[in-house]
Amino acid sequence: MSSNKTKRMSADEKRQAILHVYHKNKEVYTEKEIVALAAKAGVNQNTILDINQTLIDDGLVDREKIGGSNYYWSFPAKKDRLLQLDYDKTLTDIDRLKSLIHDAEIRLANAKRGRESEDTEENNRAQLKWHAGPN
Repeated sequence: MSSNKTKRMSADEKRQAILHVYHKNKEVYTEKEIVALAAKAGVNQNTILDINQTLIDDGLVDREKIGGSNYYWSFPAKKDRLLQLDYDKTLTDIDRLKSLIHDAEIRLANAKRGRESEDTEENNRAQLKWHAGPN
């Protein structure tokens, strides 16, 4: 009795397998070619197009329609570039937020200084009234 068990691939494993197909030869593929190559890599044929679409949606695979055919490609540097752009945007956001925090701290300090002088004036008036005694 031979068991013909094959390990089921998780969605992430399927994504990695399909990306590996693209990155292995660094070529442009038709839909038919990517389905055949991904199936050969062990991805269930029924899920290849859906997984490929999620890769397109995530910006990891590019698609261009030329004539009546769709062409797909993905190069290894694309993911790195997307991460670099996201990192740069995060740094810009941090700088912007630091500036906003600094401005808010200045406004708060100014507001406290204004309030301290008001409190001091009220205190002085109260002390004058106390020293002057009842009218």
